[in-house]
Amino acid sequence: MKTDSVTSRNRTTMLIGALIFMVVNTIIVISVCNTQFISESDKFIWNTKIILIISGICFGGLFLVLRFLKSLTIKKLFLIFLIVRVIFLFYFVVFNYYVETIDFAFYSQFPPHVLSGGIFTPYLEYWRNDVWRTYPPMFIWWYTYNYWVYGLDVILWRFMNLLLEMGIIYVMIQIFQENSVTEKGWNVENFKIGLSIYIFSFIPIVIILLYGNMIAFPVLISLLGFLYFFRSKKNPKYLYYAVFFFGLAALTEFFAAFWILVILLINLFQKNFKRFFILIGEFMAIFCLVTLPFLINDALGYLPRLSYVVLNIASGNWDGTIWAIDSRTLNVSPSINYVPAIIAIILSLYYIYKNYKFEISLDLFIVIISIFLFLSPEFSAWHYLWIFSLISLNIIYSFRKFLITNLFFWGYFFFFIIWFVLAYLTYPGIIFSNFWETYIEIFHGYMPSAGYFIVLPLIIQTIFQMGFIYLIFSYTKSKTLVSALLMLFIIYYIFNICMPANLMFY
Repeated sequence: MKTDSVTSRNRTTMLIGALIFMVVNTIIVISVCNTQFISESDKFIWNTKIILIISGICFGGLFLVLRFLKSLTIKKLFLIFLIVRVIFLFYFVVFNYYVETIDFAFYSQFPPHVLSGGIFTPYLEYWRNDVWRTYPPMFIWWYTYNYWVYGLDVILWRFMNLLLEMGIIYVMIQIFQENSVTEKGWNVENFKIGLSIYIFSFIPIVIILLYGNMIAFPVLISLLGFLYFFRSKKNPKYLYYAVFFFGLAALTEFFAAFWILVILLINLFQKNFKRFFILIGEFMAIFCLVTLPFLINDALGYLPRLSYVVLNIASGNWDGTIWAIDSRTLNVSPSINYVPAIIAIILSLYYIYKNYKFEISLDLFIVIISIFLFLSPEFSAWHYLWIFSLISLNIIYSFRKFLITNLFFWGYFFFFIIWFVLAYLTYPGIIFSNFWETYIEIFHGYMPSAGYFIVLPLIIQTIFQMGFIYLIFSYTKSKTLVSALLMLFIIYYIFNICMPANLMFY
């Protein structure tokens, strides 16, 4: 890859454009969004105003760093990462910006259940009252551990997330340094570009540091899995370490399980049956160990609930994609929601089978997770963080493709936030003294009736899913694979428009 595309004469042009965007964006946000609800009350929920300002600052900072990239070493970039994150953390704390209250407040209810012995109480017939026990077990343990140590204090929780992201960057650097000689397209200049874009991407800053989402924990564990996977190419015993970390990640967020699927299928296709069964046994042992209290209490009550959640991860609300069909609306079997998952497995089998004879690279893992994320019944910005650190390692062998891929996801998140800002600005009702009353009125009353949620799947979610299509094509160049995804997308898309079976279309 020619790095001249970002370090020669056009780097100054890009920097000027980014700085202009930063200044104009900041002025518009401060002047237009300076309303009572967005400036004060919104800080308790979405923090949309500061997110828009952060996006402008990050674009300016990114192209400023790219302008002087040749003089920056990896160690200097790591130092820049620390400075940027510490400054933002200090700003969020001093000016009292809240974490994403809806999720954090809900997940904070899990630890008291655990520490009071709720794990060993009988299951209720109405399983939704036991919803806290249906979350991935490592997810529950992580929140419980932090609650036990420091009471889930918001400042310390954000500081813990900063430490986790430091670990993410460190492991990325370690993976690169150990494999830059053997992996295709991995060289210092490329990696510095990928690292720079990670540092100045506003998505991890917002999701991990501002919102306080715990996604940094499973992402770090997954990266440790990749570290040992690459080491297993020289020493096969490290593959068991890799599966161990992938297993922990999968028991924190289920998406990581697809990487275990890749390793198992490769060994199966290579007819390495002994290792295949040992790895299955290892994952089952990890699962039993992590879920032991639940299994001791009532395995026959816990496993059905857990499997139900795994197989029915879907949302018919604003965060549901076109793949999530409300079966009750159409009076059909709920199994209709299994169709995208089945197709994702079939496409994964096809792609893995075509590539198992070659040396397994990072690309295969990125493609598989992208297929499942593309077909996921839920969409959210933190899904992107599953692949962001990975594509930053090899930047798809092309700065142009890497930048375009990131623009898809940055654009989705940027316009997603703008869409909520427009709803706040056009809301004609009364701003109540209790901000939750206003939020509920806007979010559950005004936005659906005004058609805001119709635009989400038609435009904003489409940008999100097309980002995965572009990413998959950039890595595979497979017209068959991409055509299958596009055809499936078109069928479901038309189906949702013609026969609205998802709450977000109403």
